[in-house]
Amino acid sequence: METTRKQIEREPTGVPGLDEALKGGLPKDIITLVTGTPGSGKTTLSMQFLIYGAQHGEKGIYFTLEESAADIIEQASLFDPSVNDLIASNMLKIVEVPIVDYDSMKETISAESDALDAKRIVIDSVNYFQMFFPDIISIRRAIMEVSLMLKSRHALGILIGEIPSGEDKLSTFGVEEFAADGVIALYLLEKQGTFTRAMRIVKMRNTDHITKFMPIEITDKGLVVYPNAELFQDV
Repeated sequence: METTRKQIEREPTGVPGLDEALKGGLPKDIITLVTGTPGSGKTTLSMQFLIYGAQHGEKGIYFTLEESAADIIEQASLFDPSVNDLIASNMLKIVEVPIVDYDSMKETISAESDALDAKRIVIDSVNYFQMFFPDIISIRRAIMEVSLMLKSRHALGILIGEIPSGEDKLSTFGVEEFAADGVIALYLLEKQGTFTRAMRIVKMRNTDHITKFMPIEITDKGLVVYPNAELFQDV
């Protein structure tokens, strides 16, 4: 029997406007690739997702292979000062992952997720998988393996990726989007000298969703999506 939308359990993202664009939120137990150009809001969106979950009883963990935990906490506190209280109460954790080898990274993610009993997990970013493997096939296999590891814990997961500047691609390696159940792409678009932030839900398994480019803003309350607005007013 075909699965209907009413039968699908969903989780709110905590990002204003995004749940509306997703027709009710993210389907449970899926892995979403949040990809975008540098500075497009990937970290902000991901931290909003974790903070909202922690505020509503779902422990969350952010694994960073790039920025320091202190920098991520500082960025998040600009739009939600409660991040420090959530960390102090063990509802939220930011973990710096040493880039030693793939097995060590995977073990850190597994052990820390289990220790916290995390229900929302973010890995930033899958671009660093290239340091462990010499070929695209191995990178794709590793991303899929990590995705399955998160799913086995019945966690809602976000993998952060990157859209190379000036290229018509969704990800650095061109395989990340195939290892995820959903893809949310963030952009900084230029038209006639004006830059506009935008989002597109490229795919999302088991749910209907808005497919057009939607304007977004990064405000003092975090990232906001405007699903009913047109990207350029003269279009």
